[in-house]
Amino acid sequence: MRADDRPNLWPQAATALRGLLLAAAWRVVQAAQELLGEAEVAERFDFALEYAAAFEALPDEAPVHPGLMQLARDWPQSAVELWLVHGLVEEDRRFGQLFEALNQALGDDGAQPGPALLQQSFGNLPGEGLRPALRALLQAGVLKPESPGQPRAAQRFEVDEACWAALRGEPFVDPAPGLRLRAAETAPALADLVLTAATRERLARWQGQPLLVRGPEHNGRGSLVAALAREQGRPVLACRLDASSPPPATLAALAALCGALTLLRVDATPGEALKLPVLAGDYAIVAADEDGLEGLPTDALSISLPLPDYAQRLALIQQVRPGLADAEGLAARLHLACGHLHRALRRAEAIDESALREAALAGGAAGLARLAQRLDPAQAPPDALVLDDTLKRDLAALAARCQQRDRLGGALPAAFAARLNAGVRALLAGPSGTGKTLAAQVLARELGLPLFRLDLSAVVSKYIGETERNLHRLLSAAQALDVMLLLDEGDALLAPRTEVGSSNDRYANLETNFLLQRLESHQGLVLVTTNALARIDSAFMRRFDFVIPFRAPEFAERLRLWQAHLPVDHGLSDAQLSAVAEACTLAGGQVRNVVLDAVSAALACGGAVNAGLLLEALQREYRRGGGLCPLSRL
Repeated sequence: MRADDRPNLWPQAATALRGLLLAAAWRVVQAAQELLGEAEVAERFDFALEYAAAFEALPDEAPVHPGLMQLARDWPQSAVELWLVHGLVEEDRRFGQLFEALNQALGDDGAQPGPALLQQSFGNLPGEGLRPALRALLQAGVLKPESPGQPRAAQRFEVDEACWAALRGEPFVDPAPGLRLRAAETAPALADLVLTAATRERLARWQGQPLLVRGPEHNGRGSLVAALAREQGRPVLACRLDASSPPPATLAALAALCGALTLLRVDATPGEALKLPVLAGDYAIVAADEDGLEGLPTDALSISLPLPDYAQRLALIQQVRPGLADAEGLAARLHLACGHLHRALRRAEAIDESALREAALAGGAAGLARLAQRLDPAQAPPDALVLDDTLKRDLAALAARCQQRDRLGGALPAAFAARLNAGVRALLAGPSGTGKTLAAQVLARELGLPLFRLDLSAVVSKYIGETERNLHRLLSAAQALDVMLLLDEGDALLAPRTEVGSSNDRYANLETNFLLQRLESHQGLVLVTTNALARIDSAFMRRFDFVIPFRAPEFAERLRLWQAHLPVDHGLSDAQLSAVAEACTLAGGQVRNVVLDAVSAALACGGAVNAGLLLEALQREYRRGGGLCPLSRL
């Protein structure tokens, strides 16, 4: 797609390019007159003589093409002219016929300058002429082989389409795989960004040196770079950079020809340092706080954009939705990254907490959904969770910590608050079926938060480093979207480190070490459930803000469980229910299984749940676990 509707990025580029192309055409005409004769050129290619005449009529003071001049500083002397000669066919297809005639005169063929013609025109002396110029153009990606794989002596070349369009002032929006050009006028104004005073003070130090912007995803890092470029009237050329895909060869040339500020979006492998490419000119890098970088210039200016605090969220809400009645309440409850909050405020049909959260998820949960499954808290009504008084108080304390995480820093001494982040990590431990997952759903419902459960099959990978990468992406997305993340049966990931006896042990320990560090720096809400507390590394225990033990229910709790799960029209007496609760020491999950079994049998019979159906379901549940039902009759 071409950016035809955009203004010319370099106003003087078109005029300068015309003069340069006329000069290249004049050189081709001189070669043609020598090889074919003036009469044949005049007879067959009179259009080329018009180009030569137009060049000779140019004034001595010709405008300079700024982007091409920037590239020419690093290219051999004849490289610019060599590129322009190849581009003549792009501007006027009739030059293809002229090149065919010239190639035939030298025993060659083709509608682009052939090897013999180029060698005759540009010379072949060591250190100058054709070879170094051709090498520079190929390395820059602005020239490419017509038929890759052919011997160099028989090779012909053509201009890269995206680079040539940029040279003409008609850049593509997507000039190469992994590249995206953003026009200056589409970027936000720097004054409109919601930034802290400390960040603006640090930005004032930027003098065009390499810029590193760290922070969570979707938190305004790219918008900040685009706003800085807009201050200079420049577009941004964004490139995604990771260990498996180096930047396109045309990156530097496209940035120069478009007059763009290069933006590298880093996606580093956790635990490893990503080697940065060597770039000329000014450029910016956006990276996560955890991303390791190698090759960052010593004069680079580093800026950190943490998740917005209450004051920043309130300012953003008031900026996008001025006069909103519940702005203060929304700012206190929506711990979204700046980008997600801004998008949700613009796109949500209704401006309430639920609608804004759904709008944020609609625009940014694609990566999260690949690695986790969303659970519906509405399927877990509070009365379905039967707890003792101690457990109720523990869960209430956890809910209070989640609700007050913004205000904690202001209530603590400065030295303590400086080491505190807004994340909350809790471990729910206890036997299977005691309500840990249900408690997570009830807590998410009480807090009004979306709940996602980690999908181990999607996260854990046999490839080295891929598990850490998936966990990093999952935690980053959950943090930016302010969702509660549930690691069900988390002991599979939080297992103790072992003595290193093989490479498998080493990489398993690396995964554990990464998760230790990543959980500690996570600024969102994470709940981990386990029924094997002894299998969790002791180092993880120190990093949990809450460790809440779940135990098997006592008689009174079991009775409430049966009353809560059985249909209202069941046919059991109070004495029978008490007998079941007294004799059968089942957990909540097992009670649920028995009731589902009994209700299914009742529906098949066309009646209500009675003592016989419930007893049969109880016996099947005990047999499934390898035990003997303590009741023989009801």
